Amino acid sequence: MQQFLTWVEQKSKFIEARYKPAAVRAFYLSLDLNLSRTLSRTLSRTRTLPFSLDLSRTRTLFLSRTLDLSLDQDLSPELKRSLQQLKDQLPNPEDEEAYEQWWQKNGQAWTKQLRAVMIEHRNIGHDWQFTDTQKELLKQYYDANKLLVDCLNSDCYVSREVRQEIEDTLLLPVKQ
Repeated sequence: MQQFLTWVEQKSKFIEARYKPAAVRAFYLSLDLNLSRTLSRTLSRTRTLPFSLDLSRTRTLFLSRTLDLSLDQDLSPELKRSLQQLKDQLPNPEDEEAYEQWWQKNGQAWTKQLRAVMIEHRNIGHDWQFTDTQKELLKQYYDANKLLVDCLNSDCYVSREVRQEIEDTLLLPVKQ
């Protein structure tokens, strides 16, 4: 968990934004946990659930459109190339039966490739493999930090120095 919080801190330092550092850390904490959960769910479904043809087609269209949108962004040539290669692997969504067969055979490996591209080019999407207890602790930690922010934004009085110290140390690993 400390490695994850260290990653959140490091990732947030690369962002040049008008937002407070704690807000950027909160964004990355939430984003990476949700992204990891989504990718993990996709991986587990490829191993355990039979797909309906409609779900398969919807997934292909979603992935294809998402990759199209990503390719339209201002990305490095290497990242664009990697995303295009992944997109090119997707079967034609109109051929539902072929797609279902492709996904059953290739879906897990394709999802792992997507995760590897995200990690390599954007350092996001890591599989932190948190236990349920660790996930609950992270949620409690996040909620406690949110409570501090809510208190700071209420009518309570704290000096500017104390307020700044609290804001500067929100969502940091213990060593910080």
